[in-house]
Parts: sequence; C-alpha cells; structure tokens
Amino acid sequence: MADALHLQQLIHEAEDLGADRAAPVPAAAVVVDERVNLKCRVPLCSGYGHNLMCPPSVMAAAETRQVLGRYGDALVVQMDIPITQDCVDDQFGGRTHAEAKADEEQIEGLRESQSRFAHLMTDLERAAFKLGYRYAAAFSGGECVLCEECVGQSSGEPCRHPFQARPSMEAVGIDVVATAEAAGLSVELPAEDHPAWTGLLLID
Repeated sequence: MADALHLQQLIHEAEDLGADRAAPVPAAAVVVDERVNLKCRVPLCSGYGHNLMCPPSVMAAAETRQVLGRYGDALVVQMDIPITQDCVDDQFGGRTHAEAKADEEQIEGLRESQSRFAHLMTDLERAAFKLGYRYAAAFSGGECVLCEECVGQSSGEPCRHPFQARPSMEAVGIDVVATAEAAGLSVELPAEDHPAWTGLLLID
C-alpha cells in the first residue's frame, strides 16, 4: 500500500509534469474486461501485431487481472488534448488513423500531445520509484508513438526505447472509462469537445 502523503506528492508531481487531473484509486477498483482487447481486433486497430506496445505483444486481460491483484494503489492521470473532435475530423479528412499516418503534418498536433503524455507517465513512474515503490508501473494512452514507425513484429528487432515505451491501459485490457469513473474522473466517449489522454500508474 502507498503512503497517503506519497499519493498526494505523486498527484502534485503529475500536475507539475503537465497533467490536468490525477486521482487515486485502489488497484482493486481498476476494471479489466476482455472485451477491451476484443476492440483491438474488431475493428482491427492499425497497431495490432505491428506496434510492440500493442496486442498481442503485451499482457492480455487475464494476466493483467492477475498482476493487479498484487498491487494496492494506483493513480489515474489525465492530460487534455488541445484539439477538438471537429479539428481531428478535419485533419483526418475521413481517413482512418493508419491512412492519415502518411500525412504527418495533418496529425502532428495530436501526435505531439500523445508523445508528451507518454513521457509524463514514464517520468511519473520514475518519481514513484524514487519514493521507494520498486514495482511502480505506468500505462500510457493510445498506441506508442515514440518512433515514427515501430520496428514491430515483422522485423524481429527489439524495441528502440525499452525504458520509455509503455503500453496503453486499453492495450492490456483495462477499461479506461470505468477505471476513470472509479477514481472520480470522466472520459468523454466519443470525445466531442473535451478529448484527453488517460493513463494509469500502479504503485506498490
């Protein structure tokens, strides 16, 4: 179990790192649902089988549920995306995320925001580790975008950023909406006017 003062310290650290909201939640309240992994395949996500931080390269829901049983506390962290759904629709021009990737200028703002959030979560994990929580583990939002193109499974190469790359909550079967609600936060889905990245820090 995490010390209450340490939890508050980590919440302030998250905010200093750029988070807009952070709230504690018991690890037992983190919701895992196999249907989240199903949505990686139906419809098929562009990262599935290609991004090393996406299924099937990461823990499935059953393993995530087992691991969560060893943790006491967690923090749900959110960072607003400085772009509205209308802007996203305009940038993507009706294309899928995979199709839009060919035009980097069209999605640069979204990608930059996602990358900032990924670094925020790994920095927060490091802060928890320094407080003595040696099993601290962070999960980011969306597929990993640290590289322009993931080496993926096809090349057989290892991840280029093994100490920075983190899977998202949904990649490991965590229900983002239900878990955020358990922490007293909300996730607008579909994100019309208030899109935000949501991540999780496990602490123990």
